[in-house]
Amino acid sequence: MIRFCRAEGLTQVEHAKVNKEKEGEHRYWWYSKEDIETLAFVAVDIFDRLDIAEGILFSAYTGVRQNEFLKMKVEDIDWRTRTVWVGGLPTRVNKGRECRAVPIHDRIVDLLEKRTTDRQPKDYLFGSDWSNKDSLYRAYKRVRNQAGFEECYCWHSLRHSFATWLGEVTHPRQIMALLGHKDISSTLRYCKPTDSAQRSAINAL
Repeated sequence: MIRFCRAEGLTQVEHAKVNKEKEGEHRYWWYSKEDIETLAFVAVDIFDRLDIAEGILFSAYTGVRQNEFLKMKVEDIDWRTRTVWVGGLPTRVNKGRECRAVPIHDRIVDLLEKRTTDRQPKDYLFGSDWSNKDSLYRAYKRVRNQAGFEECYCWHSLRHSFATWLGEVTHPRQIMALLGHKDISSTLRYCKPTDSAQRSAINAL
């Protein structure tokens, strides 16, 4: 708004320039698979929120961003190839818009079958459960806090978890494709070293 007013000659006030600080490692917290199950349990058993439990599971096992999660539609689930199309099916994606394929993990098969059965292709898979991303995040925070996790664990931590789990079993190039990154350096920031991965690496020598 300050920039607009200055450009229109309504004010001479300069917009303050703020240098973006480099993100520290504290930004990159991730959950173990057991942690995810704990979050899902708390969501259902304590808050009676199956919707948030399924949202957490889906995001953790697909690595989708929060905005991608809210935009997912029934038609984006391809049961013929057991694939989640993030960004939409290639045949329906507008020119210039990107999409990526993420194979469906066994852990989320049941919840996806339930959410796609007897529904229209254009129906939102999850987005209709929340009015906006803020309502989704508020529900997530209540579950996270009740489960005993610190505030540094945000919704994006689910994406970091997905990448870290993959880092234990596959090459960064594969993870890069599944996350939809253009730069491998971004992918490497998402993949955290784990004891399991390090032991597997040594045992493979």
